[in-house]
Amino acid sequence: MTIRTRLALVAVTCTVVTALAGCATTAPAAGTSASSTTVATPTTEPSPTTTATPTPTPSAAPPSTPTPTADALARHVHDLCSTGAAEAGITLTFTAHPDGYTGSDGRYHLVYPFTFDDGHEDPYAVWNCTLSDDGVDSTFVGSGITDSH
Repeated sequence: MTIRTRLALVAVTCTVVTALAGCATTAPAAGTSASSTTVATPTTEPSPTTTATPTPTPSAAPPSTPTPTADALARHVHDLCSTGAAEAGITLTFTAHPDGYTGSDGRYHLVYPFTFDDGHEDPYAVWNCTLSDDGVDSTFVGSGITDSH
């Protein structure tokens, strides 16, 4: 499973969980002064007599993107690919969606964005990074700066 596929799966899962969590919240009974907004809920049964109810404690809002799992995978890839960057005089630019491909050797290859520590620019310089696979348990294989022309 590629990183892109995992990130998409995590995003869909988070969306479903967020939607289900929103459906599970309860609104105060109509006619109470628990909040300034009244939420009408359609019902086919007769309403019970309105009584005062305690104000529900608001729960914490669900996390926004990036999701913890996607962020953990992106952070893992960034940390592994940063191996050797300081010695090369560069700093990798964190990306929430690292992209690469699985090579014929079965390893995951990335070209990771970076900046030179001394501020100069070279549009042909690329930082190559190789990991054992595209999962959160991948291990560092190698990295280095090369010239793309």
